[in-house]
Amino acid sequence: MLNKEYFLDYFDKEKLKDKNCLRNYKNRRTIFVEKIDGEKYYIKKYVPHKQRKRAIAFGLRRDRAEHYKFISEKLDKLGIEHVKPEFVTVNRKSFFERESLLVTKDGGTPLGEFPDFDKIQNRKLMHKFFDYFIIMCKNGIFPTDYNFGGALVKDDKLYLIDFDPYRTKLVVTKKFKEYIIHKLERRMYLETKREKEFEDYLKSQVSRVRKELGW
Repeated sequence: MLNKEYFLDYFDKEKLKDKNCLRNYKNRRTIFVEKIDGEKYYIKKYVPHKQRKRAIAFGLRRDRAEHYKFISEKLDKLGIEHVKPEFVTVNRKSFFERESLLVTKDGGTPLGEFPDFDKIQNRKLMHKFFDYFIIMCKNGIFPTDYNFGGALVKDDKLYLIDFDPYRTKLVVTKKFKEYIIHKLERRMYLETKREKEFEDYLKSQVSRVRKELGW
């Protein structure tokens, strides 16, 4: 059984020197990877700065690690496959200063890197990718940066990951709906440097999203 207390070492600056860091985004979001008992774990450490840390302190925004857990619980209820959090914790240093950890298991290969993901034989995965988007929007979860890097493939199943850009709203304006669709279209355009047949397929899926959501 995973000893979650072990991951608290990631709050220790001295012990971090010996950790395997994959990416560091200006010390605001740092991603580590570690193998434990044959399982690969990804550890994300968040340190909010400036406006974000003030907003979190006053309850206007969720901490990113806690936000992941919050969205995960909602996706569970909707039956949407995703990479679930193994461990989430927050280290509060003061009213404003905090840092948090999100630990997940390796969830597979990013959809955009999956072999021949843009070919017809893999359309089932692509269709599911857009199905998930429609289900979430119908249930008050709005991804503002929905892309192939935010979905993983493992054992021929699709799993969502990276919920930082997922927003929840009770009241949705026409302007916000257009914003969500525009972001989706833009992301699909950026992802498409491929055959025309695949570009046409993506456009048809965005049209399907509009139709099924009534947007």
